[in-house]
Amino acid sequence: MTNQPDLPSLIAAAAAQRKLRPRDDLAEPDWHFWELRNLNMHRVAGLLQADRQFAEVSELEAEIRGAIARNFKRAWWRGLAYGIVVEGAPTSWTPDDLKSMVDIYENSKGVLQWVILTAREEPSAIGVHTWMESYLSPVYRAVLDGLRASGYRLTTAIKGKDGLLKFLTGVSAARGVAFPDFRDEQPGN
Repeated sequence: MTNQPDLPSLIAAAAAQRKLRPRDDLAEPDWHFWELRNLNMHRVAGLLQADRQFAEVSELEAEIRGAIARNFKRAWWRGLAYGIVVEGAPTSWTPDDLKSMVDIYENSKGVLQWVILTAREEPSAIGVHTWMESYLSPVYRAVLDGLRASGYRLTTAIKGKDGLLKFLTGVSAARGVAFPDFRDEQPGN
């Protein structure tokens, strides 16, 4: 039996555990945001309650990155990282389709660390997380746990390291050097 979750409340509870606060002052249609910004960290969790179905993953990615860019600015001394839950119509997309959206490197526009696509009608969710454990990883897991408890069928995946990161991980392991950034963490469920 499926018990439809209140996604804003589910995400708010998960985000509050990581000290993210709601940003009710932003006028972005169809969006809810939670934010933590201090001297050296800027983290955002978002919920897009889409009224339309996106034909291509690139359209959804453009919507997400555009909303983040309009509302949050990355500072040179403090990176911006975020995770997004999308509530929308059922889709035939797979985790491999969504992997193209998730970043594995820091970049100048902000790092999309994870995305969860939900479909109420089925009820199902697809979650994709970057290869590295991050500050927002517990939010990702808590949202997935809440969806699972509500009867959602979950499919999750990790976007792995590229060739350069695999090489650096191998070199650091061979030399007995433990770089925490190169650990193989499994943040997904």
